[in-house]
Amino acid sequence: MIDRFKLEDESSLLNWYPKIKDRLLTPETEILKIDREDQNKLYGALDGNDIPNDLINKIQNSADKIGYPLFLRSDQGSGKHNWKDTCYVPDRDSLIGHIINLIEWHTCAGILGLQWEALVFREFLQLESIFTAFWGSMPVSRERRVFVRDGKVECMHPYWPIAAIREDRANPLPENWKEQLEELNHSSFTELHLLEQMAMIFSSTIPGYWSVDFACDVNGSWFLIDAARGEISWHDEDCPHCPEDQKQKPKPLKENSLLVDLLESGTGVD
Repeated sequence: MIDRFKLEDESSLLNWYPKIKDRLLTPETEILKIDREDQNKLYGALDGNDIPNDLINKIQNSADKIGYPLFLRSDQGSGKHNWKDTCYVPDRDSLIGHIINLIEWHTCAGILGLQWEALVFREFLQLESIFTAFWGSMPVSRERRVFVRDGKVECMHPYWPIAAIREDRANPLPENWKEQLEELNHSSFTELHLLEQMAMIFSSTIPGYWSVDFACDVNGSWFLIDAARGEISWHDEDCPHCPEDQKQKPKPLKENSLLVDLLESGTGVD
């Protein structure tokens, strides 16, 4: 049985980003480590408590080094499905509110919540995207996930297959979204070769089994945007390397109660 907590710890951006940032193209990144005392102050905001001004100033000064808009995440995740309320920060006035929303997302992610150690402010990339999805109006972009194990690429997938897209009443999908997504997910042989080579650079730098995520900007440049241990990373269930426990199970023939739906709707973290 895998030690999920150990693998989550190894997946922290604090672990892999410093080792690879000078070897592959990545967004400009500013990392602010948050100790346990300051974390508690931020969590207190979920109960309506004020965040001390000195902590607010420290956070704002760190984010100002990137500028706005920016992409916000922790060392462990971004809550990207909640896009407009979490990871996409349009201006300085929105920053603290988005951080509070991101922290709240951490409490709901995974089985016992997701532990984190840093706030990460990143250059906002103008990615190639066509439409938005999910409750947070998240732009669905041209992204790829490559699974690599000790120098060998095992498989590569579009990050957003059809099965991963969800519609929200407040953010309906365009009628032809599947056709648009198919176009977005098409890759030339040259692109596939480039992504394979980039994943190999990652693997030669950081051994082990990893999922490595890349995104393409409007100028056609591919950026390394995220990485995590492969054992706990989401797979396209059509892939032969997809673990059985990640594949959708058929619902019982008896009535599909709300409890059954809730038990079967769990997903991995972002």
